[in-house]
Amino acid sequence: MKQKILRILILIVLIISFIFILFQNCTNKIHKELEKQNVITVDTLPKTDTVKIKKNKVKIKKGRDTTDFERILIANGLVNIHDIDSTIKVLLRYSTKNNFLGIDMYGDFDQAYLQPDVALKLKKAQQYLKDTFPNYSLIIYDAVRPRSIQQMMWDSIKVSHKLRPKYLSNPKYGSLHNFGAAVDISIIDSRGKPLDMATDFDSFKELAYPIMEKQMLKKGLITKEQINNRKLLRKVMKKAGFFNIQTEWWHFNSCYRKVARTKYKLIENHILTTKKPLIAKNTKKSNKYNEPKSINISFKVQIKTSTKPINTKSKIFKGLNVYRYHHKGLYKYTVGNFKTYEQAINYRQKMRDLGFKDSFVAGFNNNKRIGIRSAIELSN
Repeated sequence: MKQKILRILILIVLIISFIFILFQNCTNKIHKELEKQNVITVDTLPKTDTVKIKKNKVKIKKGRDTTDFERILIANGLVNIHDIDSTIKVLLRYSTKNNFLGIDMYGDFDQAYLQPDVALKLKKAQQYLKDTFPNYSLIIYDAVRPRSIQQMMWDSIKVSHKLRPKYLSNPKYGSLHNFGAAVDISIIDSRGKPLDMATDFDSFKELAYPIMEKQMLKKGLITKEQINNRKLLRKVMKKAGFFNIQTEWWHFNSCYRKVARTKYKLIENHILTTKKPLIAKNTKKSNKYNEPKSINISFKVQIKTSTKPINTKSKIFKGLNVYRYHHKGLYKYTVGNFKTYEQAINYRQKMRDLGFKDSFVAGFNNNKRIGIRSAIELSN
């Protein structure tokens, strides 16, 4: 009798083991099939918030028409943030005239699209914010920005070509916005009022620079409350995996450019070039664009310009180690050579304290002068 019971138990164990092995094999096959279909699963979020997104097969919420622009973005694998988190507010400032250009760049397009993993990071940032301040919400001012829009901005700004790099990244270099891997963002309260960040979105004043906050506070140009509002924004975005840049309190990157080039397709155009609303111009197979083949960004402090060359050992330069170069018809004199914009800004203050009141930071790639915003973009 005991032997019979023992045999039955052994048989049960064998059956259970067989079922378990069969289940594991099936699960592995399913995971492999999902990988083939390019399905992204996010395990870092709570189980109730786990999201599965099939690239190029993102469903649009019913009851809302999509623009041609959106169909281009969807075809290239991007997602609408409201399909990931409907609580995040969206007000695309370039879809209005309330921006530094005073021009509506996006027309009837008013949705925020990002790469799927970037959108999920933003969902986490919103969760962190809501956990601390339930009545606050993130608000998106710009998300993916096709390079054609960047070119329109470049062509529309009413300043000379010489000054444009001071205000905009040159479209020939591309931008993390062009990949859908960067977002311009702020925080609003329960009434929909933006928190006071000392400047409006897209301000070109140094008051908008996070790197200048301490100096501006000493000068009384910014308050502790305004800085704390910015710090709150940086905190929730950083916890979700974003990082900010030093010249725009509203701009956050999800990754570095080298990573974006390997992971994502650059969105070139916002206009359909064929009757089939699938892929935008210049994005069919390659991800090539005019970024310099060799990138070696440096920042230097320019302390003087002149129409005729000045001896770099002149007493004018107060014994500093000065480098002179000729650029756009002028002789220009720089000091220092820094890898980060932050280091250069700190050194610029020292030069101003020495009496070079008009000194500023200039950007270089392989020692060739480029626009400061392009240098900052490329350094990321």
